[in-house]
Amino acid sequence: MWSRLTRGGDGLPREKVDAIVRLIDQYLSEEASLRNLQSDKQTIHPRDLPPDKREALIGEIFDVLKDAQR
Repeated sequence: MWSRLTRGGDGLPREKVDAIVRLIDQYLSEEASLRNLQSDKQTIHPRDLPPDKREALIGEIFDVLKDAQR
């Protein structure tokens, strides 16, 4: 999986991918706690986020990606 994200070294640096994964995890865990989801079987997907949170998440991901291209 890692080689797919980094394209064998030609893609994103590992720290950028890690930052994006942590960001997504943060949004999903916050939403899961708001919905009182407590087991692994009660999971949430990014498409289940409210539209405003989903747009904020996408914006933050693009900010991380912009930093990666510098």
